[in-house]
Amino acid sequence: MPDLFLQASDMPRLLPRLAAAAAIVAVVLWFQPEIVEPSAKVGGSGLNLRSAPDTRAGRVAVLPVGTTVEVQRCLDDLSWCNVRHGGQSGWVAADYLIARSDGKRVKVAEAGKELGVVIETAKPGG
Repeated sequence: MPDLFLQASDMPRLLPRLAAAAAIVAVVLWFQPEIVEPSAKVGGSGLNLRSAPDTRAGRVAVLPVGTTVEVQRCLDDLSWCNVRHGGQSGWVAADYLIARSDGKRVKVAEAGKELGVVIETAKPGG
């Protein structure tokens, strides 16, 4: 039956293997792509979070000025963006979302594509 316990005499042989394994894990983690949703802040005087990209759609919540949201995607004309905040998601008018690009404040409606926002082609009739 093999001995399942480490002995002090095993350490000189085991330590280089552990160090090599740790180095491999560190390199793999270092080169993993970081997946980050673009974020933006609510500007204006607050923003209605709606169930659909339409001013007549039901209001899910009201987002106060300065609220940071994760931008999931925007319509191809950059009029509306689907965002997530605090476990809720819905649609907001993109004109009221402010993001940072190259250290400057920009409207998502004007610079969404440069910010890396996912663009959704609007479907006919909705």
